[in-house]
Amino acid sequence: METLTDSKKALMMKLSPNVRRAWNHRESGMRLKARIIFDYELLYLEKGQLTIRIGDTIHTIMPGDIILFKPGKEHEFIESSGECWMPHIHFDALHEDDFEEVPINYKNLSECSQKEKGWIREEVLESVLQIPDVIRVENHGEILKTLQQLIHTYERRDLDFFILQKSLALKLIYLIVKGLEASQASGLKVHDKSLDATATLIMERFDQTILLEELSKTATLSVFHYSRLFKQKYGLTPHQFQMRYRIEKAKDLMIYSPLSVTSIAEKVGYGSVYAFSKAFKQMEGISPRKFIQTFTGMNEL
Repeated sequence: METLTDSKKALMMKLSPNVRRAWNHRESGMRLKARIIFDYELLYLEKGQLTIRIGDTIHTIMPGDIILFKPGKEHEFIESSGECWMPHIHFDALHEDDFEEVPINYKNLSECSQKEKGWIREEVLESVLQIPDVIRVENHGEILKTLQQLIHTYERRDLDFFILQKSLALKLIYLIVKGLEASQASGLKVHDKSLDATATLIMERFDQTILLEELSKTATLSVFHYSRLFKQKYGLTPHQFQMRYRIEKAKDLMIYSPLSVTSIAEKVGYGSVYAFSKAFKQMEGISPRKFIQTFTGMNEL
């Protein structure tokens, strides 16, 4: 996985999906005139075949394909073949105060009033997360299972619905993003278990210096290939991954143990308290002693 951009981090903090409608739609002779929608629509084609237009592009949709219709982007269903099974949901990706007021739209943009045009949501799932209109991923079966669970939750709408629907909608977005990443990085997928094994090794021996040569040998990769794939998967180099893990361990010790900063520095693998303090401040923005004072209300003994 590439290092998260500021825009991706900001979006992930704001994602709060609300499902407007969810149902198992089955239709023969599926057609729908050109329209725009105000929200997002996620559709999984379980059975049958569809010909659709999104913007200026015609798509042939086969079983296992997923479509994400975007706010304000014109689309139409041109024709279908056989009975089409199309479980799908309408949802807002971000929380909107007028969520309950906004309906599902069946008109094109020119037919919409100014008030209706004001309901068109900000498009973030493609512009920030690069989710395309038509999604073809190997984990589509897991996506279908989660989508069906969400539809079942929507149909019941018990007292826990609002929490559960958010978590399932977020899981759908997560599965799609991970599926797209895997399809774009076949080399990463092949070596996924080996990379996980080296990450585990780094965490188990976080207080030791582990050479890249040892890690790459564990992953049965060249040093260059291993370093590239590790950063692609975790967003950090192996050294940065270890530094981050050491600092997290140090923070736990500072909060929950009576050890001095010097002792903590030794426990997490630093040769001197100076080197530890420098690394800690670089990562956390404050000194270890300031961290202890801030989070425990105590000065270091």
